[in-house]
Amino acid sequence: MQIKTNVTVPALTVFRPDPWEANGTAMLVLPGGAFAALAWDIEGTEVARWLTKRGITAFVLKYRVRPFQTDSGEPPTDIGEIFRLLETHRKIAVMDASQSVRLLRERADDYGIVPDRIGMVGFSAGGIATIGVLLEGEASARPNFAVPAYAPMMIDKPAPPNAPPLFIVGAQDDPLAGDGPNLYNLWTQSQRPAELHMYAQGSHGFGMRPKDLPVDQWPCALESWLDSLGMLTKADPTGKQKISRHENRPKHSSCRSPRSADARDEQWRWDDEH
Repeated sequence: MQIKTNVTVPALTVFRPDPWEANGTAMLVLPGGAFAALAWDIEGTEVARWLTKRGITAFVLKYRVRPFQTDSGEPPTDIGEIFRLLETHRKIAVMDASQSVRLLRERADDYGIVPDRIGMVGFSAGGIATIGVLLEGEASARPNFAVPAYAPMMIDKPAPPNAPPLFIVGAQDDPLAGDGPNLYNLWTQSQRPAELHMYAQGSHGFGMRPKDLPVDQWPCALESWLDSLGMLTKADPTGKQKISRHENRPKHSSCRSPRSADARDEQWRWDDEH
């Protein structure tokens, strides 16, 4: 597993689909790692390549993370101190994710994406940050659809008006992510669209890698959900013209395939922009 830590400057790595497959949809990908590190491949680049194979331009967010330590420089041992540090790190991740959505909307033309077709998928801590953006962030920073994957809920607020559609996935045998039904209920109480996919087995951190379990099918369910929202339908970058459903859609032999041919990475740092 590829791990990144001690990230002090947030950055986006861009994965582009083949030009003839690009459909104008974008998705921000937030890897997990307990806000101390980033699971860069299993919950980042592998997911991005799966998305590009479906015509989606993926942006993997390297949000700010660092190992937990107290003012003395030692790892925390007190549970109260651990939760205090965890909340501090969570807020930083929410800030970075919110700003990323704003930047993608501002630079939509540069990347050939449609400003109202920007989604977010977050895994574990990345899912916590995703939920934070949805429940705490301003409307301008919210994605148009979101996928919290095996994400504990660290805040309890009602879904905001016009909350975006949700696709929630997790495993019953995951002791860290039993809040999927609670998040689903928040959206249901606010009469906002949501799907809940809880598998009996899968544990924590399954990403999109096969485990020879029914949870392996969750990417197929995700693809169907994205299709139902029209996010796999090709649109021009201005959003003024949409091509009929399924026309010029990329054809896949299997919705499990995580690889994308010729996906290109490019990275830019926020300090270059401000």
